[in-house]
Amino acid sequence: MLKSSIAKRLLLAGAVGLMMASPASAQLESALNTAKASTSASAASQQRVEDLDDEADTAVREYRAVLQQKDNIALFVAQQDIFLQSQKSEIASLRRQLGTVEQIKQGMSPMMLKMAAEIEDSIDADMPFNLAERKARVERMKNTLADPEVSPAEQYRQVLNAFKIEVSYGQGIDSYEGMHPTKPGNIVNFLRFGRVSLVYMTKDESEVGRYNLDTKSWDILNGADALALRKAIRISRGEAAPDVVFAPVAVGN
Repeated sequence: MLKSSIAKRLLLAGAVGLMMASPASAQLESALNTAKASTSASAASQQRVEDLDDEADTAVREYRAVLQQKDNIALFVAQQDIFLQSQKSEIASLRRQLGTVEQIKQGMSPMMLKMAAEIEDSIDADMPFNLAERKARVERMKNTLADPEVSPAEQYRQVLNAFKIEVSYGQGIDSYEGMHPTKPGNIVNFLRFGRVSLVYMTKDESEVGRYNLDTKSWDILNGADALALRKAIRISRGEAAPDVVFAPVAVGN
C-alpha cells in the first residue's frame, strides 16, 4: 500500500515537472523561430540593399551614357550647322553665277565669231604654208559655230584649239612635200622657219625659192643656199642631230 502511494507521488511529481518544463521549451522554440525570422529578414534586407546599390550603379552608368550621347548629338548638330551654312553660301554663289550665265553666253558668241574671223584673216595674210590643212580647220570651226546643236563650251574649245595651233606655227622649223608654187605638177620640199621664212627646194636641188611676204610672190635664190637648206630639212625630219640653221630672209633697203 505504501509502495503504491510512493509511485503515485512520483508520477504526480513527473507530471508537474513536465507541465512546468513545457512553457520554457515553448518560449525557447519561439525565441529560436524569432531569431531565424530576424536572420532571414536581415538577409533579405541586405540582399535588397545590394540590389538597390547595383540598380543605383546601373542608373549612374546609364545617366553618364545619356550625357555622353547628348554631348555627341550636340557636337553633331553643331557640325551640321556649319555644313549647312557652307552649303547655303555655296548655293547663293551658284545662284549668282547662274544669273550671269545667260549674259556670258550672249557675250561668247560674238567673241568666238570675232576670233574665228581673226584666225581666217591671219591665214590669208600669212605665208602660204600648209594652206589646205589650215583652211580646212577654219571651215570646220565656222561650221561648228553655225551649228546650234553644238554647246558653247565645244564651240569655244574648237576656236581656242585653232588659235593655239596657229600660234604654235611660230615656233621651230618644219618641212613637208608639196606642189611647186609656180610650176604645177612638180613636187618640191618646203621648209618653214617659224614665221620668219618659208622656202622651197626642188628635188634635184637645182632651184631654191623664198616667199616674199611683202610682194606675195616667190623670189628665186642662188644655189649657194641649197646646202644649208638640205641640212635644215634633214634636221627638221629628225634625220640629223639638232644644230644651228640659218633662214634666208629679205633684207630691207
